[in-house]
Amino acid sequence: MNELSGRFDGWLSFQDRLMAGMAVAAVQPADLIFCDVDFKHWPMGSVSMLDAFHQWVMASSVAQCRLMAAHFDEMPRRHPRWLAWRQPWGHRVKCLQMPEDLAQSLVPTFIVKDQLGIRVIDSLTGAGLWTRDIGTVREWTLEIDVISQQCHEAMPSTTLGL
Repeated sequence: MNELSGRFDGWLSFQDRLMAGMAVAAVQPADLIFCDVDFKHWPMGSVSMLDAFHQWVMASSVAQCRLMAAHFDEMPRRHPRWLAWRQPWGHRVKCLQMPEDLAQSLVPTFIVKDQLGIRVIDSLTGAGLWTRDIGTVREWTLEIDVISQQCHEAMPSTTLGL
């Protein structure tokens, strides 16, 4: 099956597509982009997702990951295992916080650079689109890059103390 794009209906289908995308990234390492207001529907701390992140990070020493959100307040409560995994990889996994006024224009998106993209069109139901069309993936990446220019680093991977 060589479909270039398709639709998915619901958050469970989104999560399945996300895991499939991470499997691609583990085999063909590339930069990753994750965008959402708060990542509450994402399986970031699931064992299979952490496994996929670990495979991705071990498959390449140069690939980078960006998480962009309006706020990361819920991450410690919803995804503590992911936060623990991220600590040694903070130099490769950056978290960027966008200004609140831009959050309204944010579309939940996952991108494996120049390979595939997943975008949630309806944030209430989790319905959306996936694509392997490089032109579409690059277009989505450019949209996110414009927003990222107005973001600042957030959620440090380690806490320094005395």
